Amino acid sequence: MDDSAALPGITRDARAFSHAPEHGFSLFLANRTKTIHFVRHAEGTHNAASHAFGDETPTVHSTPGAWDYVDARLTDVGIAQCVAARHPTVHAAAAPSGLLANVHPQLVVVSPFSRALQTAHIMFGGRGVPFIVHDLCAERSGYYTCDKRRDKVDVVRDFAPIFAHTHDSIDFESYGFPTQSDERWSPTRESPEAVTERAMQMMQWLASRPESEIALVTHSSWLKHLFNGFGGSSVAKKDLDNLHRLAGNAEVRSVCLALHRGFYPEGEWEGNTFIPSHTSFRRYRWAPTPEAIANMHKNIR
Repeated sequence: MDDSAALPGITRDARAFSHAPEHGFSLFLANRTKTIHFVRHAEGTHNAASHAFGDETPTVHSTPGAWDYVDARLTDVGIAQCVAARHPTVHAAAAPSGLLANVHPQLVVVSPFSRALQTAHIMFGGRGVPFIVHDLCAERSGYYTCDKRRDKVDVVRDFAPIFAHTHDSIDFESYGFPTQSDERWSPTRESPEAVTERAMQMMQWLASRPESEIALVTHSSWLKHLFNGFGGSSVAKKDLDNLHRLAGNAEVRSVCLALHRGFYPEGEWEGNTFIPSHTSFRRYRWAPTPEAIANMHKNIR
């Protein structure tokens, strides 16, 4: 099939970039890049407990009282951090290190954990931006009770009315909960390799999206494993340190995702046109043509 019929200017195998290291830069066509705003959730009850104790002992599964932190929610401080990020001039004293003044996502992707859903809604809710819950950006699982999510039915029961109240569209069903209960969690920590693999799968999914600017609300350990997958001797130490440092609560870290090739979502070919299976992908480059829309109306008499 002719890939250009589905992805104008982006094919699966053709090189999409030009490096000129002798001049100090590389060139990517604009439609081969995306801006991704990585947002770590604001302060949760588990963060407050760990800070007070001095380490993460309060949330270790064998610690008495640790199960009070399952799927930890935001503290009042965390809620204020989100409000400050959204309205920095009004709440400057509580403003986190990353603000949203220059963040204008066309889509918000969010972890299925409550603290991430709260952060995403307070920061981006009521702006007409769609939300998709995605399990691939859930926190590193195991060992700590705060990193065990609640059952899907409980999460949806709590958050569906909140998003509905602000007239926000949120998709819990498509990618957020592979199982009703959290079957990934165990008393043993999820391996670094498994977390990194999930993170790279998430990036491939983002690369296949039609949007050019996306916010992703997730967790510190997940972000650490993602960013540690990038870098090397070709990256200046200052930039590498900035990329690899642990994200703070409610921090926004923006990156440019450059695509070396075309990425396709799940879907099928209809003639020379690729049709994504999931309807949320059928926008922008996959939007119906004016001719197709007009033909639908010719049958109405």
